[in-house]
Parts: sequence; C-alpha cells; structure tokens
Amino acid sequence: MPFPVLALMSCLASPVPPIEFLEQHDLIWEAPPVRWLEGIPLANGDIGALIWGDGNPLRLTLDKYDAWETREKAAPDATYQRLRQLVEEGKEKEAEDLLACWRIYSDGQDPTRLPLPRLELAFAEPFAWGSARLRLGAATSAIEGKLGEKAVKVEALVHANHNLVLLRLSGDGARPVGVKVGWDHLSKGAKKQLERWGYPAPEVESDEAGGSWYLKSPTGYELAIVWRHVPSATTDGAEVICVAVASSADAPDPLRAAKKQCDGFSDYEAALAEHRDWWAAYWERSYLTIPDARLESLYYAEMYKLGCCSRPGELPITLQGLWTLDGAMPPWSGDYHLDMNVEQSYWPIYTANRLDLGEPLYRTFSACLPRWREQCQQFFGFDGLWAGCAIGPRGERIFGYSGVEFWPGNVAWLAHHYWLHYLYSQDEAFLRDEALPIIEGAFLTYANLIEPGDDGKLHVPLSYSPEWGEGDFEGYCSDPNCDLALIRFLAGAIVQGHEILSTAAPIVERAQAVLAELTDYVRDDNRLLISAGRTLSHSHRHHSHLMAIHPLGLITRDGSDDDRDLIKGSLLKVRRRGTGEWTGWAYPWMSLIASRAGYGNMAWQMLDAYANGFIMSNTFHINGDPRIFGLSQWDYEPMTLEAGFGAAAAIMEMLLQSYGGIIQVFPTVPDRWHDAYFADLRAEGAFLVTSRLDAGQVPFVRIQSEKGRTCRIRNPFDGEGVVIEPLTPGASAPAAAGAPLSAETLVFETAAETEYLLYPEGKRPAAEVLSPPDFPRTTQELNFYGKKRHARF
Repeated sequence: MPFPVLALMSCLASPVPPIEFLEQHDLIWEAPPVRWLEGIPLANGDIGALIWGDGNPLRLTLDKYDAWETREKAAPDATYQRLRQLVEEGKEKEAEDLLACWRIYSDGQDPTRLPLPRLELAFAEPFAWGSARLRLGAATSAIEGKLGEKAVKVEALVHANHNLVLLRLSGDGARPVGVKVGWDHLSKGAKKQLERWGYPAPEVESDEAGGSWYLKSPTGYELAIVWRHVPSATTDGAEVICVAVASSADAPDPLRAAKKQCDGFSDYEAALAEHRDWWAAYWERSYLTIPDARLESLYYAEMYKLGCCSRPGELPITLQGLWTLDGAMPPWSGDYHLDMNVEQSYWPIYTANRLDLGEPLYRTFSACLPRWREQCQQFFGFDGLWAGCAIGPRGERIFGYSGVEFWPGNVAWLAHHYWLHYLYSQDEAFLRDEALPIIEGAFLTYANLIEPGDDGKLHVPLSYSPEWGEGDFEGYCSDPNCDLALIRFLAGAIVQGHEILSTAAPIVERAQAVLAELTDYVRDDNRLLISAGRTLSHSHRHHSHLMAIHPLGLITRDGSDDDRDLIKGSLLKVRRRGTGEWTGWAYPWMSLIASRAGYGNMAWQMLDAYANGFIMSNTFHINGDPRIFGLSQWDYEPMTLEAGFGAAAAIMEMLLQSYGGIIQVFPTVPDRWHDAYFADLRAEGAFLVTSRLDAGQVPFVRIQSEKGRTCRIRNPFDGEGVVIEPLTPGASAPAAAGAPLSAETLVFETAAETEYLLYPEGKRPAAEVLSPPDFPRTTQELNFYGKKRHARF
C-alpha cells in the first residue's frame, strides 16, 4: 500500500529545532566570568556587548563595527619588478628595506578597530553570583544573584533590529543601580596611542535619569552612547536600562539620534518579542543533530555567533567580530585578513542555508575593486586586482609582514566566496554582476604575472605561500601550489560562468589558454609541496599548499587514482610533521581537508582536538594552547573568531558535501557515529537536503529544488534500487521516479520549488524514521559550555 504523500509532508514539514532542543545547548555560567575572554557575547551585526565581571561591578564591553581609525600611511615606493630583481640577486637586506613599511608592528598611522567604552553596573550592596544563562534560541542572557538576602536578576539583549542594548533588572535587590560609561579602563599604551593620534577626551554627561558618552575623532568619525533608566510597564517593580549606540555612519548627529532612540523607548516586552521573532526565523533555516554532544553544542554556539556578527546591510566579520578586546588596542588591529581569516569566517554560511549572511562580504569588498585595480597597476605595473593581506573596511592598508602583504592571491581567495554564492544560490544576476567582475580581475593579476618556462609551461616566477617563512626573505618562492590552484579555479570559473550566462568575452579564450598551458601542481612523488623545490619540512599552521583539496575542490577523492594518491600522500606528510606549530584555526581547516579526503575519523579528531585546547569556556577561539594539551607550541591567548566558524563548517562537511555539484549525504562521518540527522542543509545547485543516518544506514533523502536544476546525488542506499517520489502536490514525477535505479550517482531533472523523497525500492520510510533521532544526553553533556565550577574540558 503506497505511503500517503501528505503524511510524508507532515512528517517533514517542521525540521526546525524547537526551543526545547536549543535549550540543551544554552551556555551556563555557574561561576562568574571574571575575565573579558570568558564573557557572555551578545550582538546584532552592527553593535555588540560582552558581559563579564563578578557583579562588583557587572561590566559590558561595548563594540560597533564602524568604530575604526582609518588614517593610513603611504604605501612604499616599491614595485614588483624591483622586488623580483632583489630576490633573484639574493639581496635580502635591500629587499627588506624596499618593503620596510610592510613589516608587522611598523611605526606610523595604521588603521585599526577602536576599543569602545565599558558600561558598568554598580549595585548598592556586594553582589553574590548565582548563575547566568545565554539562551541561544532567543539571543538573551540572564544573570541571577543576591544582594545580601535579596534576589536580583539582570536580563540583557542586544536588539536584533535596533542598535539598543536593553538591561532589565528585577527582584527585591534590583535598585538602586549606578551606571558608568567610560574609557577609564584603557591601558596606558592604548591611551598614549590615541593621544598621539590626536583623539580628544570623550564628552561625558550623567544624572539620575541617565547619561551620554560622545567622541569625535580626528578623522571626523563620531560615536555616541546614551543610556536611560526606564520604569518597566510590568507590575514586578523591574527597571529597564536602555542603551543606544549611534555613530556618524548612522546619522548626521549621532548624539541626538541616540538620545531620540532612548527617549522613545518605553515597551520592553514589545521589544523583546520583536527581537525573539528575528532569532526564531534565523534558527528555522536548518538543523542538525549528531551523537557527539560537545561538538553539537559547539556547532550551535558558533551558528549563534555567526548570526550575531554578520547581517545584511552591515560590515563583514572582522577578526574579533563585535567583541573587540577590552581595554587595549585589538590584536592584529582587529582587521580583515584576506590570507585565511575572512574566508574561514564565511565557510559555514553556504551549507548552513544562510546565504544572506554573506551580503556584507560581497557589498563591502566589491566596493574596493577600483582601489584594488589602482594598487595592482602601482605595484605590479599591469591590469588586475591586488590587495594586501590586512585591510580596513574600505580597503585601507594595514601592513603586516611583507610576504602575506605581497602575495598576489589575497583577492583571488576572496573571489572564491563569490563563486560559492553562485553555486549554492544559482543566482545568475549575482554571477554576472558581482562574481565575474572580481573573479576576472583576480585572474588578470595572475595571467599577467605568469611566464613561460624552459619547459614551455606557464609558471609563477615570484610569489609567496601564506605564512610560510613568517615573512622572512626565504619565504619568496616560485610556483607555490596555492597560486597554481587559485589560477586553475579562477580560469575554470570564468569559462564556466560565461557558459552559464551564454556570453562571449575575450577573457574566456585567455582563461582556456592558461588552463591548457599552466604547469602542473608542484609535487614530490605523491605529495604536494609548498612551492617549487620546497617541501613541508616542518610543522606549519597554514595549509595553503593543500588549497586544491579544500576549499577549491580541484583535487578530489572522486578523481583519478593519481588524485587519490596525491591526497593520501600529502596528508601523510602533514601527519608526520605534526601539529607543534599549528594555531587553533589550523584544526578546523584540516578537519575540512580530511573530510574531502574521505577520512572521517581524522576529520572528527581534528575538531575534538580543537575543542579541547583552543577555545575558552564560552567557545571563543584562542590561537594558542595555554592550558598545555601538547597540541601546539604556542600558549598565547589572542581571541579571533574564524576558527569557530570553520569548526561549524567542518561539522556540516561530515554530514553533507556537494563539491563538483554532486550531493553526498553522510560522506565522512567517523566510525563512532552510527546515527545522525540534518534538515535543510544547502547543497550546490540550490538544493535543500534533509537526511538521516540510522544504525549506519541511510533510510531516506529529501531534496527540495529551489531553481529546478538537474540533481546529481551519490547513491547512499548501498547499491539498492531507488525510488524518487515528488512530495509537492501537483508536481510531476521525474522520468526515473518509481523505477529501480542503482547507479553510483543518481541523476534526475527537478522542477523549481519542488520536493522529492528518495528511498530504497521496497523500503518506504515510516514516520518515525523520517523524524530526527533523540540522542540521550547525560547531565555532563547538557549545556556543555559556559564557565563551570568544575571544568568540563
């Protein structure tokens, strides 16, 4: 008897994680976060607040994306031709002098994120910490404690739609509370630096009703913070503190605008409802559950932070997002690093079905293209796009060490994200108007750089493999594999992109010629090298020589025997060299590479190591291994966010892959994972995919086609015949629907906005199989993150 389609639809219609599900992943602070690094993060894509302290006082470190010092010193009077000459002649000192201002920590005016004030709440009596909870589902926090014998509760949120920080104080001991906003906590070094740059003392006003903090920088940038005590409309005697943050990017008179926002606020409950609605819609996008409670909790914490830090219409994610270092100038200027950090931060948005979160990336950096064309002409002397590694929001140069600043591939790697957006959205207007311009510009840089060698092949004469050699003279090289991979990606995307759009352009022929004549990847037998003549001679954190495997997907386990041998040999070399010189962000990236290689256990182990040694209790990534797990030689603690987002991408990569346009469900789960489930993860081709792993078997796959493209999926049913059944009422079955299919890769045409259910012939899934598994969690596995009285990891 056929299983009713409507019954199937009812089972599959609500894959959204319910609030009860997310509650098990809420972060709980049993002990107070006495360090900024352990705080409670809140943000809305433009402003952020990190709550920390033991309550005596309770501190909120504020942040805003457009708070930048943007003045920059002049670029060096240097050219690529001169640098190449000095390198070829072995003149190390002259080469260093040529690019002197590209050295890290150089003197002068460097653009940087600005530290923002703290807001401090001071209670009338000593505060005794009880507990705190960050509710991921609603993006709210609540801190409970006592003032003497009187209970007090502080609820906080950064409003999803307005630049407001709202604090609700309730309980017998809630009032009176003092509010202080200021820069008093800045380190001597930060104060001297700001004074040297001409920053005036902020203007501060305060009275019983509230106050304001206002800064006008020497660049003309203005920032205002205004707060008001607002009586609650409820009968419990609660008080609301409304904090508005505005800048000259928001209004001509930000102080007036912030005051107007605060003065117009009156209904906390209505504001809370609107805020919750935004986050409820955010969590509806996709869902997954896995038998590893710790990694599942980490995934949801990272997806929460992603929703906090990237929103359409705002700026992209910086190194620290909206939680810039408290009390000091941020590490690495809190900037945009194009040699890995920006790219890793945005890896999860595609599979997680949150394509809109990439809008800040494309809008912000597409606006930099004119500047990057000019820079390419100035330094290289030819057409193309070129940016240094470290930049500000409008492309301002923030000089690091010379190797990564000189690298020709910074824009090229960024362009890969534009291509990914097209692959996952199938938005041809975006491909034409946004993706191809940056892809073609980055390709021209390389096409004008490469030269024929004695072997008749095209070679990269002088370049750099990111962070290999730490900017030393020895780091300059020819034919780095990262460049060869990026050139192949760019040229291939140009050919494919114009074919999709049915457009002709001279650059297509040039791209085809480069693909035909470019030298092969540099290798030693079955191992990818760093560059010509340079093997992976020691442990190295930056896996740029493996970019062809991930993220570019040019060398795959689905390719030739030689491809598989090359992947296997290259990862064996990495394992032999070890992780001693890795930083935290190297682990999620290696997990992704291992997943592409088909090594599920290695993919899991990399994430497990990351979660052990390189995060704080609030899941903030720290670059080093300060608690000495023996995973790295580094023990420092600068916080950056990209690694956590990379970890979220790596978890999804074990559940769903679609590189090359072929969908694979549960392709690289570790041996220990016998059951798992995901709903509405996105695949290339604009498909939303739902599936389950049940005792090691895949009982079904649901595919929703947004654009009606041809669907290609690796048969997950152990070679059995497959039924493809449309679920959308009125939809026609694919040509192969109902017929036994057993090919290794199933191929069928889809209709736009139509869902299909795939299952083994004769094994129509029952309702309970279509539902996600309910993994039992121990008390120690629930609410894994947040600071505990007794450490869990």
